[in-house]
Amino acid sequence: MQTATKKIESSSDHVFIGRQPIFDKTLNVCAYELLFRTSEANFANIACPTTATAQLIQNALLEVGLDDLVGSVPAYINFNQDFLTGDLMQLLPKERVVLEILEDVKVDKDVVSAVSELKDLGYTIALDDFVYDPSWEPLIPLAKIIKLDLMATPVDELSRYVEMLRPHGVELLAEKVETQEEFLALKELGFDYFQGYFFCKPAVISRPRLPETHIGTLQLLSDLQNPAVAFDEIESLLSRDVSLSYKLLRYINSAHFALPRKITSIQEAATYLGLDALRTWASLLIMAGASDKPAELILAGLTRAKICELLAEKSGNSDPAAYFIVGLFSILEALLDHPMQEVLQQLPLSEEISAALIDREGEMGEALSCSLAFEAGSISAITFADLPPEIIHRLCLEALIWSSQVIESVE
Repeated sequence: MQTATKKIESSSDHVFIGRQPIFDKTLNVCAYELLFRTSEANFANIACPTTATAQLIQNALLEVGLDDLVGSVPAYINFNQDFLTGDLMQLLPKERVVLEILEDVKVDKDVVSAVSELKDLGYTIALDDFVYDPSWEPLIPLAKIIKLDLMATPVDELSRYVEMLRPHGVELLAEKVETQEEFLALKELGFDYFQGYFFCKPAVISRPRLPETHIGTLQLLSDLQNPAVAFDEIESLLSRDVSLSYKLLRYINSAHFALPRKITSIQEAATYLGLDALRTWASLLIMAGASDKPAELILAGLTRAKICELLAEKSGNSDPAAYFIVGLFSILEALLDHPMQEVLQQLPLSEEISAALIDREGEMGEALSCSLAFEAGSISAITFADLPPEIIHRLCLEALIWSSQVIESVE
């Protein structure tokens, strides 16, 4: 008799996050607590709390994404003393996370000052596994939510805690609720939120880890597309990558541009092309060198990009460069073998560009749809704004010829 065995995914090529829902009085999910996990096994194997929290944040924000993990509700994340008094807390999206201060934090003036600053910045503060001690009094007024652990707090003490904490205007969350009787009794006492095995055990969310080579590619693309990056920073970024600099200069000096003299530096290239064009062409070369995918994929991205740009110009749009990026970046999902939504979370693109790439929304999304229809040969779907069909077809053919010439120049 054969027995079926489930393949356990390796922690080296997958990320794992525990997720347990938090319910309100009407048993609607109002938040999720995110938990550190290293495998599909549903327990925490924590050697260093600080490292575990850092890994959880990286996995949640960069590898999986909060939208996929928790949707539109907040994510509760535990923080120890090192994190609270460090410099990383303010990098977290305050609209999306609830900062849970662990019960073993030593409440000193540095912690109180850090938590006070975080509250002033708009972060929501929760006190985890709360057991009253005079040292915690400075944090109670700063908290919006206080969690009480039913395993650590005798039932007969709960009403005392409710009476003590309610005057501070905090909301109360009962965790480790395991029976319906406990839920009903806690609801009667005035608790606002509930968490525990009675409702749902933590689930382990697993996703393939983005390969290191792809992370480097996205970091370069992110740096290039960041509008806050100054020219000298971009010049330095490109100059540090010898291979990229060589490819860029070789391309600029190709017959495609037919320059009267040879360009010998990234600074000269930027002067000639302009900063926006330099970003775009450097992005193209990064993408072309980032994967073993066939050259036809890069050709498709370039063709889409040029079609989008030409459609924008023809319809009088003031930012055809953004349309070009939409077309070019439309191949990132296929190039990196990762969902578009997760890829875009690591790039500082505008909401309009992201919406066009993910949902084909807005005029840029419409231009991308038009380019995809041309690519697929769907004649009836090759439309954009109020441009006549014959004009659109001519622009598409022009883009195809142009992108083929560019590919020849880059190779």
